[in-house]
Amino acid sequence: MKAEIISIGSELLLGQIIDTNTSYLAKRLAENGIELIRSSIVGDHLDQIEDAIGRAISQSHIVLTTGGIGPTEDDLTREAVAAVFDRPLLFQPHLMEQIEALFKRRGFRMAENNRKQAFIPEGAIPIENPKGTAPGFIVEYLNGALISIPGVPSEMEFLMETSVIPYLKRRFKLQDQIIQYKVLRACGLGESAIGLQIRDLMKQNQNPQVGTLASLGDIKIRITAKADSPEEASTLIKKMENEIRNRLGSLIYGVDDETLHGSVAKELERLDLTLSLVETFTAGIMTQKLASTASQAMIKAMVLPSEQSQSVYLKISEDEALHLRNDPEKMTGRLALAAKEETKAALGMATYGVISGEQGRGEYRVETFYAIATDEGIEKQQYSLGGELWMVRERASIIALDILRKYLMKIKGE
Repeated sequence: MKAEIISIGSELLLGQIIDTNTSYLAKRLAENGIELIRSSIVGDHLDQIEDAIGRAISQSHIVLTTGGIGPTEDDLTREAVAAVFDRPLLFQPHLMEQIEALFKRRGFRMAENNRKQAFIPEGAIPIENPKGTAPGFIVEYLNGALISIPGVPSEMEFLMETSVIPYLKRRFKLQDQIIQYKVLRACGLGESAIGLQIRDLMKQNQNPQVGTLASLGDIKIRITAKADSPEEASTLIKKMENEIRNRLGSLIYGVDDETLHGSVAKELERLDLTLSLVETFTAGIMTQKLASTASQAMIKAMVLPSEQSQSVYLKISEDEALHLRNDPEKMTGRLALAAKEETKAALGMATYGVISGEQGRGEYRVETFYAIATDEGIEKQQYSLGGELWMVRERASIIALDILRKYLMKIKGE
């Protein structure tokens, strides 16, 4: 069973509104065993909406449109559907009564143009909307159905749950087969390097399917299973997850919506360890990430972007500060140790960066340094990074969090 989603509204194309409807609809379709093959956004232009709908009904059993069924001149979905199916728009008195009643309940006077919302294509099945003034409708065709519902998320979700999903189950005799997925999250290698390690698992037309999605410093590995029951789907996913974990090991830090900083905070709390943090080059990005977890494990964080602030914090002379700046690895260790000693935290961590020169096009080469001060000594690492400064800072903060995560994993296993 194949489906397509068409989101209608020029405001979506202009970036004035983020299309959250598609992700919700895709998830609900998958949970009911319906495969989404395409989603698209179309502006408020009659010919473009007609083209999108015409193409969709020729390729899919289920076409869902959201938006464009309001009362204004640029709400053109119903006109486009009527044109594609060559059916006139007919006035529905019972829909008009419901729209009028809603205005009355809310204490508003209905404008004349709201009358437009009581028209649906001839032969269409109305979808009553007690949450708003835009009734939806369903137009059935030979082997499928086009379903038009409002773009307002609260109304769209309500109608999906109370009307659309029950209709789809009846119309297409949907069985209990579902599509279930799980996301493994990894860092420490790029998408291509991780892809090489699991490329044989990413073959098409297998169940479960494996795919990757990369963002800055974070690789998502999606496992998607089709099955007749949630239990069967979970079993398929678990088997594939175990294989991927065996190959990638400690590169995997979490699942689904878990974050790297959330994973670090959780491990600090589990091990009953506290952390104090000093950031120089990373400019507070780590602090912001860890603070967002509301974990009590981080007891203090300092951002020291200037040479003067670093010297004052370490309580050292200019000559000693100059000597340390010439030895960035040692400087990073001193900052980490000072953070630990000042607050009596179990761990002190510091990040440091030296911009070695501009590479052109606003990109730089940066040597980044990381240190964790512990009761046993200081652990140090160094990475050479390149790119725009904002990007390098973000990558450096992710590297630092991953270094801390792997350190916590090591002491957990001892």
